[in-house]
Amino acid sequence: MLANTVKGLSQVELRTLYRACIVPVLTYASPIWWTGKKTHINILEKVQNTALRHIAGAFKTTPIKALETDLSIPPINLALDLANARYADRLHKLNTTNPIMQRLSDEWRDGNAPSTPPPLPSHKPSRSKKTPKPTQLEAIAAQTYRPAEGERIIPFISPPWRKTAHDLRGKLTIRGATPNVTKEKAAKAHNTRIRTLITNPTHLLMYSDGSMLDETNNKKNVGWGVVGYHNSREVITRRGGMGHTAEVYDAELTGLVVAAQEAIRHTQHNPVIKHVHIFADNTAAVTSVFEPKTAPGQYNMRTFNKIVTEFLDKDPTHTVIVEWCPGHTDVKGNERADAEAKAGALLWQTRFVTMTHAMRTSKAKILTRWTDEWNRTPPTGGFGIANRFPPAWKIREHVKSTKREVFSRITQCRTKHAFIGEYYSRFVPTEPIGCPCGEDIQTREHIIKHCRRYTEHRPILSEHSPELDLQDILGTHKGLEALAQFLQKSGAFTKTGNPGNAPNPPSIEDEANDVNDEAVEHWWDRLDRGRREAEEEEREQEEDTDTEDEEE
Repeated sequence: MLANTVKGLSQVELRTLYRACIVPVLTYASPIWWTGKKTHINILEKVQNTALRHIAGAFKTTPIKALETDLSIPPINLALDLANARYADRLHKLNTTNPIMQRLSDEWRDGNAPSTPPPLPSHKPSRSKKTPKPTQLEAIAAQTYRPAEGERIIPFISPPWRKTAHDLRGKLTIRGATPNVTKEKAAKAHNTRIRTLITNPTHLLMYSDGSMLDETNNKKNVGWGVVGYHNSREVITRRGGMGHTAEVYDAELTGLVVAAQEAIRHTQHNPVIKHVHIFADNTAAVTSVFEPKTAPGQYNMRTFNKIVTEFLDKDPTHTVIVEWCPGHTDVKGNERADAEAKAGALLWQTRFVTMTHAMRTSKAKILTRWTDEWNRTPPTGGFGIANRFPPAWKIREHVKSTKREVFSRITQCRTKHAFIGEYYSRFVPTEPIGCPCGEDIQTREHIIKHCRRYTEHRPILSEHSPELDLQDILGTHKGLEALAQFLQKSGAFTKTGNPGNAPNPPSIEDEANDVNDEAVEHWWDRLDRGRREAEEEEREQEEDTDTEDEEE
């Protein structure tokens, strides 16, 4: 009801609607029942296939694999596997007294036995000496890191009466990035402001940053860096590594915590400092670092909250400003912190898995499986020549920037399931397969390269690909941009082959109608001419009457 192939919600909005409202219903409680059975997939695939065709504006015969890749919607079995993996990561957020945790091994409860054992055994009693098959819950828990290896989220880490940023208003300021302001303008404003602060002895300026470096063994090492300035001098320099089991977000939070620790330590030796400024180029880290939540990085948030609160309570004149600053835009402090973070990434660090890393890894594994399946599938059929984009989580530019009606035709053109004779010969034998220009069979290649009806619009395509190579036009970003313009202006691959606002080609009936229109038009001319003659005669009579009155 909200959209068809021509108008209504765009394909991006339809995709968001499907993933936000329908997929959660399809995968509801899937960690309980999803064990890889094909019978479950057969039921759910029908729903997703219908949604894919509607989102893309594609025919019922369009191959589903093409639509999944084009719309960045994974196969339903991979979506269910991802839901199970995400549930496994969320187990690290549960309290040890949670009923779910009572059915897991003792390592999930810090080595303690269940405080409230489940009323029923997890495994059926067996006389064999073999190890019982793991339950569904145990199988899911094995997909994530062990509790002793990484981050654990405490559900109730802070009391309700703790001081919040609102309570410290006036003494604590937290600013994220300003919307609708370019990084260049923000950098210029930041540098202008810093020139005044850096020479004031009561102000201490701290910059923190996180960085990720690739290694030869395909592992990414993460590091953080911190620098501090007082009286126009660099007085603090710190760096550290977090290994390859953390993310840049974790490094950003760690850098903010170290910046706060070093700043407070420096103020103890320099009581003249009353105002501490901490800058970072990650908006998410800046806006969340003071409020401990049940989210990744909770320990860093709690530590930062404690350090800053104690500093502000110590002296009523103390203030702390945590602020975003643009990165890689000639901000000296940020450039120095970035250099220290890159150097810190090279430092060795013990293995500690963060929840951010675990969540990213779970999603990356699903994408790898999807990509492997795509690589194993040979590019065949009408979509084979256009199937050059590997699977991805983010939708591509040609999906986002194309109008609804044009995107539907792009999908139909790329898959060769469109209003063309080549398609009619296979699926709709009652339709004519010839081209109106006289070609015996209307093919996709004929329309793009040779059809005389689109000669005046074909330079749009040839400007991008002089040889009109179909693989280049249908399988590259620039080619799809040119194809979208060509389809919009020419009306190719529509049912009639004409633009939506263009008249249909004339026919014999139209010529008969034209004759009747001429007769009607001639009749209106005669009527109008008679009306003008009558008005002129009436005006002459009035003039004669006026003349007679004047004579009398």
